[in-house]
Amino acid sequence: MQVITIAMQKGGVGKSTLARSLAVAAARDGLSVLMIDMDAQQSVSQWAERREADMPVVVFSTENELPKKLSQAKDAADLVIIDTPPARSTEAPAAVEVADLVLIPTTPDVEPLEQMPRTLRLCRGFSRPVFAVVNMANPTGPAEVAYTREVIEAMGAQTAPVVLHRRKAHRDASAAGLTVQELANAGKAADEVSALWAWVRAELRNCK
Repeated sequence: MQVITIAMQKGGVGKSTLARSLAVAAARDGLSVLMIDMDAQQSVSQWAERREADMPVVVFSTENELPKKLSQAKDAADLVIIDTPPARSTEAPAAVEVADLVLIPTTPDVEPLEQMPRTLRLCRGFSRPVFAVVNMANPTGPAEVAYTREVIEAMGAQTAPVVLHRRKAHRDASAAGLTVQELANAGKAADEVSALWAWVRAELRNCK
């Protein structure tokens, strides 16, 4: 069993959407996936309630409950994806500590980039492999993405090679309890998620 933690101490960067997208991509790839929702807003849990499919399994957990939830999943799940709160909390450090890989989603905006060093320090404190994921980017703004990558690299961090762009398909899928890979005619949005998952799966192999 491996664990991916989605962490960013700034809201509005698409953490829950990224977590859901990767979880469904992994399940469609044949893995048994458990999602652990540690965000008090419970966006992932609410999405699961709208969902008809029984995969991935979604449970809510506090910091104190996390070790038990992971122990229970050890023999049943191939992959656990943890969605963490956006604010400073005890949940995020607990989730980072147990991770094999940490992904930090960020939009190409000043505010989340200003908050990223704090999340990076948290990950480095536990010596966890960490990558930033440029998320919700403008499809017509390649210069914006390039600049965002430069800023992240100047912090000494690495970025995932795949960028997820702001597309209506993500909103439509969420409203239906789906992800873009399950939505008809999602096009580029689904292709981007597939490409990101392929890269993530390769990184997980390196973590073993």
